[in-house]
Amino acid sequence: MKNVLVVDNDPIMLHTFVGLLKSQGSFLQILSAANVQTALEVLSGEDVHILITGMHMSEMDAFELLSLLGAKYPQTRVIVMTNNASSMLRTKIKQMASVIHFDQALDISMLTKRIFTELQIDYGGQVRGITLSSFLQMLELERRSCTLQVTAKGKTGTIFILDGKPAAARMGLLTGKSAALHILTWENVLIDIDYAPREVQREIATPLMNLLLESGRIVDEKQSQRPNQRKHSRYDCLVGVDYDISDWTYQCYMRDISEGGAYIETEQPIKVGQRLTMSLASPVLERTCAINGTVVRRDPKGIGVRFDNMTLQQKQVIRSLTETRCSPIAGSSQ
Repeated sequence: MKNVLVVDNDPIMLHTFVGLLKSQGSFLQILSAANVQTALEVLSGEDVHILITGMHMSEMDAFELLSLLGAKYPQTRVIVMTNNASSMLRTKIKQMASVIHFDQALDISMLTKRIFTELQIDYGGQVRGITLSSFLQMLELERRSCTLQVTAKGKTGTIFILDGKPAAARMGLLTGKSAALHILTWENVLIDIDYAPREVQREIATPLMNLLLESGRIVDEKQSQRPNQRKHSRYDCLVGVDYDISDWTYQCYMRDISEGGAYIETEQPIKVGQRLTMSLASPVLERTCAINGTVVRRDPKGIGVRFDNMTLQQKQVIRSLTETRCSPIAGSSQ
């Protein structure tokens, strides 16, 4: 994973920009610093590949940072983002081979493409709403070679594909076939694709269809052994929702839901015990409702929310969603 450091004096802009970059894919680890001193501390402890600055930094601070980077970290590429840079700053940037100037400071799509180009990542985009098994079978038919970063509810794993066949895999301390089987049991995955050529030593000799059958047996065994201690049936889904917390509104994806609660993906620093309000809409009923809840679980990718006492209207909206846009999770309730 490549490290990208964002440096900006404005805390709101820094938080927003870091969130936007994180949403562009899982191949990047986004770090942040609110001033030059903090940036230097991060650089001393991390291998930073690209540093982004300039959005709300004064040109004096930018000069200082560029000078220090040129002297101590010449291998780090720097992107300075400004809409109205002075001629002096432009001149200094042109004199530094490792610095790139961006005039379109808010074009996140163009910036992301430039980052991937600089890091030599042949980014193929993100895939949602398709099972990992189906996507792997598509790659096998096309005999594609690529690297897949697979994310699901706070877990991340990597599968390396050579000529359409799984060749190697990583998931935490697991490698090879055991890692691939573990990843294949995940549901509602987000897949990031890197088509850049890689030298990968083949660790997996098992054909894809055998891997899919074996992972399916693992899922069935886990579900049969899992005690049913929940009150409500739980459903997998991929639905965009809004939630309000501390007078701020955020947009996110909901990954599963029941009449008792939901799991939503969010990068916001929400703590267990905080209260929020989710807005759910049913296209079938043409009805929207707000549901109050409490955060009862937190992981790196999102939060688990327990709903407060439900009204009949709220239950109708949830049932409409589960019938039209969700699939039941076998053997589980919430």
